[in-house]
Amino acid sequence: MAPGDWREFRNVRLAALRDAPYAFSATLEDALGRTESEWIEGLKSRAQFVACAGEQVLGTAGGIVVQTGDAAELISMWVHPDHRRGGIGAQLVAAVVDWARSAGFGEVRLWVADGNAGAEKLYAGCGFTRTGGVAPVRKGEPQQEFEMVRRL
Repeated sequence: MAPGDWREFRNVRLAALRDAPYAFSATLEDALGRTESEWIEGLKSRAQFVACAGEQVLGTAGGIVVQTGDAAELISMWVHPDHRRGGIGAQLVAAVVDWARSAGFGEVRLWVADGNAGAEKLYAGCGFTRTGGVAPVRKGEPQQEFEMVRRL
């Protein structure tokens, strides 16, 4: 997705936050408060991929540069509930991994909300393993997330 696709990105992001608020550090309230320029700037700083069937967006995943080290981070991963467990998630992960590899990164990292067994299974099937890193999903809240990595 390019910055000009901000409306489509906003729509899929809002759908993801409505469907699975437990899985993201961002909240629906925060996303609803973002301005057009904030959505555009957000797309400028990431590689965002979407899976579509015709005009229907089935899922999305993004890649960003991690501030330290030789790593990219997979973020904002979501597949519409009607299309889960059909390979779309793996395709989106592969798109982010391919982007990271072509950009010269040595690994891709991601965070998974504790208890999200479906996401952990998907990522493990795509070659990711736990690092031992743990952090709160959102600052000041009890829910934890754990880090996974795939070396390229």
